Amino acid sequence: MIQFRPFKGIRPAKTKAASVATKNIDYYDSAEIDYELKNNPDSFFKVIEPALLGDDEASLVKVRENLETFIKEKILLKDPSSYYIYEQEDAKHGKTLGIIGVVSLDDYKNGLIKRHENTLKERQEKFTRYLKTINLQPDPVLLTFPENSNIEMIISMITVKTPCLEFSGSDQRTHRLWQVKDRLLMQQLKFAIEKLPALYIADGHHRMESSVQYTEHRRAEEPDFFGGEMFNYTLAVIIPGNFLKIYDYNRLVKDLNGMTEEEFLEKLKTVFSVIEKKSPYYPSSKHHLSMYLNGKFYALYVNHSYRGVPKALGELDTYLWEEHIMKPILGIEDSRESDKVEFVKGTGDINGIMKMKELVDKGEYKVAFGFYPIALKDLKLVADEDKTMPPKSTYIYPKFLSALTMLDLND
Repeated sequence: MIQFRPFKGIRPAKTKAASVATKNIDYYDSAEIDYELKNNPDSFFKVIEPALLGDDEASLVKVRENLETFIKEKILLKDPSSYYIYEQEDAKHGKTLGIIGVVSLDDYKNGLIKRHENTLKERQEKFTRYLKTINLQPDPVLLTFPENSNIEMIISMITVKTPCLEFSGSDQRTHRLWQVKDRLLMQQLKFAIEKLPALYIADGHHRMESSVQYTEHRRAEEPDFFGGEMFNYTLAVIIPGNFLKIYDYNRLVKDLNGMTEEEFLEKLKTVFSVIEKKSPYYPSSKHHLSMYLNGKFYALYVNHSYRGVPKALGELDTYLWEEHIMKPILGIEDSRESDKVEFVKGTGDINGIMKMKELVDKGEYKVAFGFYPIALKDLKLVADEDKTMPPKSTYIYPKFLSALTMLDLND
């Protein structure tokens, strides 16, 4: 049974939320970070500023001190044990709703929380180092599950009330947060989540893996642990699958591995039906790929004998592209390590394809490939089979603000 617990959340004071919460730091360049540090004294960047200058232990200790200062000055508040309902809204996506609590890392290790991606060791170790010194999780792992009317009904009972936070964020979206501390509602949320057969990581594999390493470190330090300590858990936002949006993640390639365009097109025909298009083409369904080469758009339709082979992974067009184009034709063994492949976030429409076209037309790349977004049922199938997707197969929405709700691992 899945363990889902409330926690003593650290969150911005109501009047400070818009100035404290930030997008994930990966979405800022150095000039934007400098501007935020100079012009917004309440920004969460002020808390983590020492870690931006260096990740030595002294710098990370200072981050923890800054956090305690923000709490003392009531820029940040620490709630009693609670769950939270989180809502994000914008014009493009409408409303997205999720439940924030903590999940057991033992459940992850035992397969009740399922993964679909491999992680990079260097990035994982960096996150673990932060956790060991700061003992704080400012960003949740994003988990999902298929639609569940009971859970959505409980959420709707909570969201009719006034949220404890409501503000427009730096991401141009409206954010709302409801604190759930009523015992009956807390029990209903807990039981509803714990009845689910499994949860699936949608985004945050590195955070999950680093949390496992951190937990093992703390357990080694405290061998008499009883399992209820917060260091045995990780912060999570759990979103019903119907609120999750999966976008395409596309590829640009720098050369054709020494082939002429004609030779390349002929090789593609062993696995794909190759149809030249008279206008820009965005894939219309699974197993349809878009390709742009030398001023022309092509539709690549995966031949039926290759679809779904092997089980689970064969449902993914990014896998079929790697196995039937990237490796045997383009001569690239590892897309993460190769400087010939560039991953490009899609937009779910032709706009992302046209951005790649511009880069090919400028001569920066030779060919572009666009994919139809992977369905949640295929992500779930891969995870259920204990397989991993090729890197950068999905771009997941929603993206969450840092410091909106944080977990103190010392609790």
